[in-house]
Amino acid sequence: MTVRPTKHDALHALFHPRAVAVIGASDDTTKHGYIVLTNIRNTGFTGGVYGISRRLTDIEGIPCLPDIGAAPEPIDTAFLAIPAEAAVQAVRDCAQAGLKAVIVGSAGYAESLDAGGAERQRELARIASESGIRIVGPNCNGMYNAHFPISVGFNTSHAKRQRPGGISIFSHSGALFDAMAGRLSMLGAGLSLFASAGNEADLSVLDYMEYALTHEPTRVIALLVDSLDDGARFRRLALEAFRLGKPVVALKIGGSEAGAAAAVAHSSRLAGDDAAYRALFRASGVATVQTLEGLMTAAALLDRYGRRPGALGALSTSGAGASLIADRCEALGVPLATLAPETQAAIDTHKMFSRIGNPLDLGIFGGMRKSGEVPKLLLTDPSVSVGLALVHSMNPWQGDPYRAAMGAAREASGVPLLLVTPGGLPPAEQETYRKLGIDLFTDTDILLEGIGALMAPAPDNVPPGVLAGLGLPSQDFAAAPKAAAHAPLQVPDGRDKPSHDSERLRHRPLTEPESLRLLAKFGVRTVATVECTSAADAVAAADSLGYPVVLKGVAEGVAHKSDFGLVHVGLHDAVAVATAYQATGCTRVIVQAMVRGDLEAIAGVTRSDGVGLVLIAGLGGIFAEALRDTVTLPIPSSQQAVEAALARSSVGRILTSPRWKHPGAATALTALLLALQDAALALGDRVQAIDINPVILGADGATAVDALVVPVP
Repeated sequence: MTVRPTKHDALHALFHPRAVAVIGASDDTTKHGYIVLTNIRNTGFTGGVYGISRRLTDIEGIPCLPDIGAAPEPIDTAFLAIPAEAAVQAVRDCAQAGLKAVIVGSAGYAESLDAGGAERQRELARIASESGIRIVGPNCNGMYNAHFPISVGFNTSHAKRQRPGGISIFSHSGALFDAMAGRLSMLGAGLSLFASAGNEADLSVLDYMEYALTHEPTRVIALLVDSLDDGARFRRLALEAFRLGKPVVALKIGGSEAGAAAAVAHSSRLAGDDAAYRALFRASGVATVQTLEGLMTAAALLDRYGRRPGALGALSTSGAGASLIADRCEALGVPLATLAPETQAAIDTHKMFSRIGNPLDLGIFGGMRKSGEVPKLLLTDPSVSVGLALVHSMNPWQGDPYRAAMGAAREASGVPLLLVTPGGLPPAEQETYRKLGIDLFTDTDILLEGIGALMAPAPDNVPPGVLAGLGLPSQDFAAAPKAAAHAPLQVPDGRDKPSHDSERLRHRPLTEPESLRLLAKFGVRTVATVECTSAADAVAAADSLGYPVVLKGVAEGVAHKSDFGLVHVGLHDAVAVATAYQATGCTRVIVQAMVRGDLEAIAGVTRSDGVGLVLIAGLGGIFAEALRDTVTLPIPSSQQAVEAALARSSVGRILTSPRWKHPGAATALTALLLALQDAALALGDRVQAIDINPVILGADGATAVDALVVPVP
């Protein structure tokens, strides 16, 4: 009886095969069946290599067999260089022959957007599930293990012997492998593993990432992704990578807003895919970049220096250069160190004019002969974890003392010192810097992307013991959900009519009173609300609550009532209430106490494909979507993470500004967001989105005066 390999065993066989076959082998040098076959042999693989061809018996000394079952030894991995229509049966044959993994290189599956292609991809997934064989792709270009070595693919870089190193690259793009591998070579860094994920009919980027955590030569994981299949799993893997000291850096591509534009809830339209992914990466301790060059630069720097939490100490030989660095650091989010008073004072004794700052203008010191200690003073400041210098070619009488001072600063501080030379340097000067252990770059922004990756913050919700072992401060954690339920989404008992049964609630957005009652169950502070079915009831409710009041029509299927004239505010007497009731045209209305405040915010939850549920907060009211001023966090997030996100938002800056009169509002808004998170965790996969808009902020704290809960369709 054949034993099904575990996923880890199959991936190990993929990256460390005993023997490899190419199905669809060809003697045509332009065909993938030739290119892949000869790449396997020419890049150093010492195991068995076989072509599968009914026509050929030999291709340049590589034996060919009529079918995969005719191999004289166990074959672990095969590359399918055949059309999509034939590949499905070939995968079945490989599974029957006992192969552990196959790479399906052809296109013509789900990406083709036709029913036949989609069905072929579903069939591949079924074969993998039923047989245990694991599938790379389809619509991919292969894999590489520089340490084994084994190259199974048709990209130009699959034909080269890549320098073995510590960086594993897992990508939804196979075509960009040559650009990424080439950039690593330019940076003097080496490759560990590469896999082109393609359509992910079976194996995903997360599977390769998980394998790399156990792959000893891998020290850094670089991801080029257009989407993830499981945000929660990604977060767990990233946390494990952090624990193991294997930094992860990601470049997210794509991210259309088309789906968000059609959503019912404000939250879903405000928290687009890109914002959700950025929030997931930030909370997971994953560094992010914006360019392919930045991805490889970040990976190379992380491989050489590891994480460097802290801030940047920068200097230039001119004031303009210092200003340029400051501008680009702000644009790219790279933190500049605030120098200690004693550092400032020590540097100040060397200056001839102007002021001391960071970035530091060395021109104010009148030459390095008089200020050779300045770079060392800067880099030894306790808040500086990385040093950057913008330099140009110099005459020997200038350059020799400058380079000596830079070398002494790097040696004394132990801090990485990186030089950016936009105009380049003569070979002799470059060599001098390299001998001093100083890395050189020519593009300021790309280098700053890499430096930002070195300083990426620790993940949120990390166990304190892990953080303490890495010399990082511990964090508090958000409380566990206050309630959990597994029944269909429904509201607590209230004044709902019999027609509003739980079966219907599973298929439509909850009305405002239903939504408010549900959220109140989880601790969200909500406005006093009374449901009414007549003008007389509405007047009685207003008398009880006290004037002024707000009256809103309740209509199923109407998510945003103000767009339909169903909201009447500032009603001061019974006549106004009765008139407003008639104006709504609704048989059901709610009457609410008029909540006074000085600012309107929005708080919400939405489900992002690939990420899961995320929390949003920002400036709210009827112009929330026009403002689009929100922050996003993955769920769950700790109290510290929520507070930090609010602090960097416009609403948070308002709540902590000297002119804001209600100091408790920021704490109240944080509490409301954590209660909203409790609701999302309890409702789980039954909720698509939750809106609380507006949240009124003022002397009474934070009060939800309107809410919308949207179940998963």
